[in-house]
Amino acid sequence: MKYAKLALALFVAFFVAGCASAPPPTTSTTSPPGAAPQASAPPQGSAPPSVAPPKNDTWPKIYTDETYLTSFDSSWSEAEAVGAIKNLQNSFVEFNAGIPLSELDVDSYGLRAKWQWVENNSFIKSASFIIPFDQVTSILLEYYPALNKDYKWGLIVNLSGSSAVSVRTPSRDTAERLGKAILVLAKARSAKLSIPNLRFGAALSALSDAQAQAAGILKTSGVIVLWVFRESPAEKAGFSPQDIITGVGGKPVHSTEELFAAIDAAADAGAKELKIDGIRRSYRIEDKKYVEIFVPLTYTLAIDQAGGTK
Repeated sequence: MKYAKLALALFVAFFVAGCASAPPPTTSTTSPPGAAPQASAPPQGSAPPSVAPPKNDTWPKIYTDETYLTSFDSSWSEAEAVGAIKNLQNSFVEFNAGIPLSELDVDSYGLRAKWQWVENNSFIKSASFIIPFDQVTSILLEYYPALNKDYKWGLIVNLSGSSAVSVRTPSRDTAERLGKAILVLAKARSAKLSIPNLRFGAALSALSDAQAQAAGILKTSGVIVLWVFRESPAEKAGFSPQDIITGVGGKPVHSTEELFAAIDAAADAGAKELKIDGIRRSYRIEDKKYVEIFVPLTYTLAIDQAGGTK
């Protein structure tokens, strides 16, 4: 799954441009499990090749878990946010453990949760996590359709220092209420928060040397889509992970800042939609083998006048 490893790429794509970078999936057995990466599908109607697409670490992984676009905006006071979290004690679990919380201590400065279990019919063990609200950097609303467990909704609460807390909840409403409460308290503690750009809604990053070389363009000639928020304008426009954005409104795009500035400028001018040029990584089949190709596309982004980075 998309897990919290907030390095320089995250700073560039989320803090500056308003959208989070997708960190690599974790392989630790104590961290939320990642979905297996998937290659772009071959054109429909093609005969199945005898050789699978080559594994390639050049491109962003494609995940089966889903991240939904939300700002978690709320008018709650700090006291209301603390109360909301306390009322949810029996409605969320740590991602991997899946065990009801035995203790929940929350105030305006942090959330401390603990759970216990018995091993070998005799040993009582426990584990816990802490969310210091002043250290919250972003909150992601997640859905895990492939997870063979209860509580398929949840949150990833990213913290400074490249760490995160991941929880699961029984419903989207529960996850959103918890996220709203955490955001209220994080804002009250002056946390350095990253909020997605609501007029676009995708995680972006600068092109790497290998990606630019494969696509046959300069490294500064575009930005790459890492993952797309569900229910976002980017999803509705047809963007997919691994797409490269090269232009907006007929002008070249060299950075995420330029892309979001152009979208906001179009919205300020009253535009209802905006054309965005890009390149899609795909495959064709030659001699029963996959051959990587890059197809130019033009997307139409519907503009929400009330959107933008808040």
